[in-house]
Amino acid sequence: MAGATCIWIGTTTAGDWSVAANWSGAAVPVDGDFVYLENSSVSVTAGLDQSAIALASLTIAQSYTGSIGTATAYLQIGSVLTNIGQYFGISRPNGSPMIKLDLNDDDTTTGTINVWDSGSTSDPNVPTIRLLVNDAASILNVYKGSVGVAPITGETSVIGIINVSYVSNVASDANLFVGSGVTLTTLEIFGGKNILNCATVTITTWAGTLTTNGTGVILTLNVFGGTVTSNSSGTIAAANIKPPGFLDMTKSVTARTITTLLRDNGGKISYEVGDVTLTNKIAPIATSGRMEYK
Repeated sequence: MAGATCIWIGTTTAGDWSVAANWSGAAVPVDGDFVYLENSSVSVTAGLDQSAIALASLTIAQSYTGSIGTATAYLQIGSVLTNIGQYFGISRPNGSPMIKLDLNDDDTTTGTINVWDSGSTSDPNVPTIRLLVNDAASILNVYKGSVGVAPITGETSVIGIINVSYVSNVASDANLFVGSGVTLTTLEIFGGKNILNCATVTITTWAGTLTTNGTGVILTLNVFGGTVTSNSSGTIAAANIKPPGFLDMTKSVTARTITTLLRDNGGKISYEVGDVTLTNKIAPIATSGRMEYK
């Protein structure tokens, strides 16, 4: 049996997810339901522990201008598909100033998370949308907006793939922050401003910027476009640079190592010889060319 469509109306006991009267059909969402928060300014600040529930989908439209979660608590829930920030029409709604979703459910239903846009954050020190995820097969697609994955020290997450893209402005549409407590397999960047504080199996950049911090190891770093500022002390096992990609290792004096570095003509790397150790001699991917260093 297909799940029910549940729309947040927040008419009584304002802010409590677990009160039936706050939902269309006077029923609190259950497993398999399709949940919508849209055209409402009523925040969800109570009844936040829904960790036993696995939704078919959770849609938080850009027309929803309330907050989800509190300063100290996330909405805990599972969802196969999560869409945040979609809107249709000429004008752009303000969106929510804070969305905190803990998708660390025990039902392993966290599948795909799409972020289409976000509002302006209520706290300039953290991203507008804060996510906790616990599924190595999960996918996060960020098209626009301010998004953090386990952005606060002590928070943890497990996520399979993060794709960062854009809607209209390659350089600034998306802003992603990935905390040090995240276990991440793949990061692919087509734009935006991105900060990574954890280890990663594979990173590929085509445009935009990426700054790495902390101690996380990167097994494969493909810089095929955009600028990667490498500040992490973690070893880069394999770095591949193609034009117009630029790997900048001059912004930190931390000792770092690249085991194998392949660079095509036109791909750029800049580094201080005393700070960066190249285990193997630089070699071309396809064609040889000049190599820059400082």
